[in-house]
Parts: sequence; C-alpha cells; structure tokens
Amino acid sequence: MNFANASSNEPTSHNAETERKARTSLPLLSNSEKKCFQSCKRKHYIRYRLLKRPLLATAPQRFGTLVHKGLEAWWLAAKAGDDRLAAAIEAVRAEKFVDPIDLVRAEELLAAYDVRWSNEAIEILDVEVEFEAEIVNPETGAVSRTFALGGKIDAVARLADGRVVIVEHKTSSEDISGGSDYWKRLRLDSQVSDYFVGARALGFDVAGCLYDVIGKPKMQLLEATPVEKRQYKKDGSLYASQRDRDETLDEYRARLRAHLADNLDRYYQRGFVVRLEEDERDAAFDTWQTAREIRDADRLQRHPRNPNACVQWGTTCEFFAVCAREADLDDPTRYRTAKSPHEELSTPAPRAA
Repeated sequence: MNFANASSNEPTSHNAETERKARTSLPLLSNSEKKCFQSCKRKHYIRYRLLKRPLLATAPQRFGTLVHKGLEAWWLAAKAGDDRLAAAIEAVRAEKFVDPIDLVRAEELLAAYDVRWSNEAIEILDVEVEFEAEIVNPETGAVSRTFALGGKIDAVARLADGRVVIVEHKTSSEDISGGSDYWKRLRLDSQVSDYFVGARALGFDVAGCLYDVIGKPKMQLLEATPVEKRQYKKDGSLYASQRDRDETLDEYRARLRAHLADNLDRYYQRGFVVRLEEDERDAAFDTWQTAREIRDADRLQRHPRNPNACVQWGTTCEFFAVCAREADLDDPTRYRTAKSPHEELSTPAPRAA
C-alpha cells in the first residue's frame, strides 16, 4: 500500500460495494499490534514491518501459550460434549520442546480448572473465532481506508440467563482477587472493546465479556540443600526446611495439586466486564488515533525508540540487543522472519507496505 497517498481516511464517492471490496484487502490492525506500537514504535517497526521475531519466546510467553492450548482444547471438547480434561491434557502433551516442569504445572492447572468450572451452566457457541471489522472514527463516522480491525476471540458463549458473552482467557502472576488492580485496569483495556466490535461484526449481540483468569503459582521444584549449608538435629536428621536430595517431578506434582485444591479461589477467577457507550467511544477514538499514528510512521519512515520500554514487568525487550548494537536482526541464531504480521491468525490480510 502506498502510505504517501493515504493522507485522508474520509470516505470517497465510490459505491458501497467498491468500498467493501477495498476494505477486505486492508492490512489488519490487531490489539497486540496496537499495544506494541504504543509501547515502542521501533519495536513495532521490527515486529510488524520487518517481521522479525525472536527464535525463542520468553519462559512466561511459552508457559502462557501452553496453558492457552489446553484451554482451547477444553472449550472445544465442552462444545462437542467430549471429555474436556482429557482433551486439554492431550493438547499440552502434544506440544514439542516443553520443559518438564512447565508440563506438570500446565497439567495440574488445567485439572484444577476442570474441577473449578466444569459444573458451570454455559452454552459454548464458538471457540477461537477470528474476526475482521471496520475501524470507524466515532466522531465523523468515517471508515479507515488504511487498516481493518482484526483479531481472534477465545470463545463466544451463552450464560444461563440467556446473555451472550465474549470469553477471554488469561494467565497472570499478579493478584487476581476481586477488587485488585488487575480487574480495575480492565476498565481501560482496549482489547475487550475491540472484541465487542469483532463479535458484532460476526453477528453476535454480546452483553459483556467473561474474563477467565488463571493465576500462575510461584511454587518451584525443591532442590537439595548444599552440603555446606546443611544443619542436623541431635538425632542426625536434617531440619524440616532442608533437604538431602532434589524433589522429584512426581513429588512436585503432588504438592502442587494439593496446593491448588486448597486455593481454588486464589488461582481461578472470572469477572464480567461490560462496556458502556462512552467506554466504547473512548476505545474507538484510541484505535482510530493509533491507526493514524501508525500510518504516519510508515509514511514518514520514522520509528523512534522508547528507552522506558526496554525492560517491562522484569523482562527485557527481545530486541534490546539490536537497539544497543550488540546483535543483528539477520542473525539466524537469535531471530527468524515471520510469514505474516499476525501469525496468530489463519488468514491475515496483506501486510502494510
């Protein structure tokens, strides 16, 4: 696409069918891409224009993806009337190159998830459903001719009272108890608002979003106490806080299972998130303005760095070494080239030029 000629997003005089066909070929703008651009424009340029990705995801990303695979299988099995837990466990075990401890954690989290939610009266309408929708200026009604809004909704379901809802799965290391900052922040989360737009584009009249959160336990595999630090009682045994050998995976599994069983409410929370008309309007402005800024960055070929985003949530940006001139994007031992800007989508729209 020639961004130099895309200086206006005002509707043209073309007929409706011409406009519709033009929009179906627009590059998609996802919530992940928007957040990336808002965080650091240089990172956005590397990920979504150069299509470079780290060869290995971070440990939290890998674990989150693993659990999400299990949840997808659980909800699909529930929709089909099959054994949900068996499907979830099979899905995570089918993943390649998984750390054995992560596999145990994922399996036990999914088993406890099944205990926590299997008796909920929810009719599952669709799972992992992709959408494409117009980006509209809420003030003028103009439709973007630069991007279309795209994404994938984890599930769409009908509650016992008849309300149709979006379902969004998350894993988090934060405090997810009711009234925590985690839930307050969702009032501003554009992803929920984007999914309202996407669900309606798919024909669902949604009343809200069922936010389905799993807390990540911080329990680690217990290791043997170093010989030089061991302290013994008079009877020759070690103190209770010390060990003479590493904990086995089976022992760790049993300890984690008991911990989760005793703390279901701590690790499994669902909240109903709504959007008022003014909330959706604010989110629409945010999306419209971000799309314009991305278009301008592409047109001007200016992608400034944001040093404040180099380390977030205790994790260093995957491209920090590149920006610090300590690594090269063409190094095949560190980076790969993605086939499309939105690898999470099965049929992404064309890449912006």
